[in-house]
Amino acid sequence: MAGRRERRQNRAALVSALGIAPLAATNSSPESIREKFTAALDELVAQIKKDRSILAAILCGSLSHDMVWAKSDIDLALVTIDDKKASMPHLSLNANGVNVHAFMIQRAAFRKTVEGSIRNSFMHSLLAKGRLLYTHDQTIAQLCARLHEIGERDTQLQLLGAATFALTSIDKAHKWLVTRGDLEYTALWILYSATALARVEVMGARMLADREVIPQAMKLNPPFFKMIYSDLLNSKKTRKAVEAALDAVDDYVAQRIPTLFGPVLEHLEEVGEARSATEIEDHFKRNLGIEGVTTACEYLADRGLIGKVSTPVQLTKASNIQVQELAFVHLGEEPDEF
Repeated sequence: MAGRRERRQNRAALVSALGIAPLAATNSSPESIREKFTAALDELVAQIKKDRSILAAILCGSLSHDMVWAKSDIDLALVTIDDKKASMPHLSLNANGVNVHAFMIQRAAFRKTVEGSIRNSFMHSLLAKGRLLYTHDQTIAQLCARLHEIGERDTQLQLLGAATFALTSIDKAHKWLVTRGDLEYTALWILYSATALARVEVMGARMLADREVIPQAMKLNPPFFKMIYSDLLNSKKTRKAVEAALDAVDDYVAQRIPTLFGPVLEHLEEVGEARSATEIEDHFKRNLGIEGVTTACEYLADRGLIGKVSTPVQLTKASNIQVQELAFVHLGEEPDEF
């Protein structure tokens, strides 16, 4: 017993000597936790300000705009001088017992991120909801101010990306309902689609989409997200309820086809001829940063809004035969109603 007590005392002495703060109690009040995190951040930033290679610090994550709890950490973006030899983009720091996830981004890369990023992308939302703590370079402050601008084209592209992501889960939900009649798994795939549809709702309202986007969307469209999200989570999975949720999801996307898939329709109209799935994917990924557009094309073709055709392709550069690749084409005049 005495030996165990002595070991505990030795550990306590070592912790004290190393300056390691004890873990926060999980039942601490939110106010006291925020005070602890803020004090730790202030102390760390005071140190970082003395480092002339760090031009600015941007507080991101929960401490900048949301609630923190005992197991939260601090997200800190550090804009650095341009240095080709830099090799540590991420560091996990200890600020008086609080974990700090610091990610370094060089000034040129930060400018490129702000000027070239698609608004409402993950990185854009992370930085836009952050708070500039200090800067030694006023051009960085000007760039941070521009993060709150959301252009119409950026919104269109992000809506396309979110809708395309949702379509994959919606298709899976239909498959499991039709082929297996599995209500639980069908409901799960509907729930998977809920996050992407919530992004559609929030971005459609010209708001920044948080990581916690479903609570945002619940405030904007309570009946819809109650049916496809909270009711599916909290109620018994009956065929009537699951089918109603899936029908609601289908209607939600169908009613927004021009808004969600406009860039695809515009691209096919502009090129004026059939484009293979590879060519379409390459165009949207290389020029617009959007992937998986073939899924959107299949959706539009199934509804007769674009044509599904084929174009010849060689399987390898050395192939001596050609096969047919899936392709899509604009059909001419758009129908009066989608």
